[in-house]
Amino acid sequence: MNALRLYYLTVYLALGAVFPLVALALSARGLRPSQYAWLLMLMPLSRLLSPPLWGALADKHFGPRKLVRINTWVAGLAMLGLAFARGLWPTAICFAVWAFFSSSLVPLVEAGTYQMLGARAASFGYVRVFGSIGFALSALGVGFSKLDPGMVTPFVGASLGYLAAGLVSRKLSEYAIISRASLRPAVLALLRRRDVLLLWLGSMLYYAAHGIFDMYFGPFARTLPGVRTELVSMAWGLGVVAEVIVFFFVPRWLSGRLMRWLLPGSALVAALRWWLTAQVTSASQVLMLQPLHAITFGVWYLAFVHENQAEAPAHMRATVQGIAVACLGMGTMSAIVVGGYGLERFGGRPLFMMASLASLGSLMLYLVRIAVRSAAAQARAVLEPP
Repeated sequence: MNALRLYYLTVYLALGAVFPLVALALSARGLRPSQYAWLLMLMPLSRLLSPPLWGALADKHFGPRKLVRINTWVAGLAMLGLAFARGLWPTAICFAVWAFFSSSLVPLVEAGTYQMLGARAASFGYVRVFGSIGFALSALGVGFSKLDPGMVTPFVGASLGYLAAGLVSRKLSEYAIISRASLRPAVLALLRRRDVLLLWLGSMLYYAAHGIFDMYFGPFARTLPGVRTELVSMAWGLGVVAEVIVFFFVPRWLSGRLMRWLLPGSALVAALRWWLTAQVTSASQVLMLQPLHAITFGVWYLAFVHENQAEAPAHMRATVQGIAVACLGMGTMSAIVVGGYGLERFGGRPLFMMASLASLGSLMLYLVRIAVRSAAAQARAVLEPP
């Protein structure tokens, strides 16, 4: 388990160094929002296609450990290429390789963590928190540093984080139950369940809203008075520090009566956060809103992973987590398509108002899911003998 904690720490050190600034870095290399939107599209496209593929390969053939090790090294080398790539096509090739291989890492490791925890699955947050610590450390570190005009430093730092994670991956134990049986019948059985479909559809819409923040918060914030590039990374770091704190409380909620309300509660707070983000006019207001990240990502993500793994048979945990992450990828894809052109033509405020409306839509789907599950539980109670 210590190796897993260290892997989360190092791989998120890599993400925290570059993720908050990726749109600004592409802009610094001369690309307009409508142009770099198509590069950013490679991230959710990879989250749509890559995790289900790698998850099925892990569950049926190789086990997660071997794939995690290979994919971590490839992601690190691709990130190093991004640090020095110039021009559209070299940047696009390095970006595509990084996105395809890196998008598999967290779902594979998360599925393995749940497998290892067994009956203590609600304690997942106590392990996953090390990822948030890594992200916060690197994001804050970049925020307090002086960045070069071409923003090479964050990409080099991210590549070092991935390479460190590659070394740690050698210590990971094989935790998968590899099954040669076909996964198709079990996946189709999940897709026939209305509560599972509502979970995935609601989360797709939720992440369409969150994807606007992930991709376009930096360019939007930079248009505000007094907001420097370093402050954008600092704001991300502040939000993830709040996320770290809440991670120590969520595991208790996952095993209690609050569990069913964590997703809709997060969606309600997200709708408020994005509406307030659309109203900000200064650097201080930007920073004041960031602690809400603890709920809109921290609480929501732990509840989302827990809900998916609770429905996953032991022999296909990686596959189910891959499908769940693919749903988030579809949400982010829609955010990028709309956001790139919207940011260039109308500015950031209308984008975040749209994000607020999308969060309210996800809230409705989550509430319908609670009603469906309650009705199913009552039906079972009627059919069961006293």
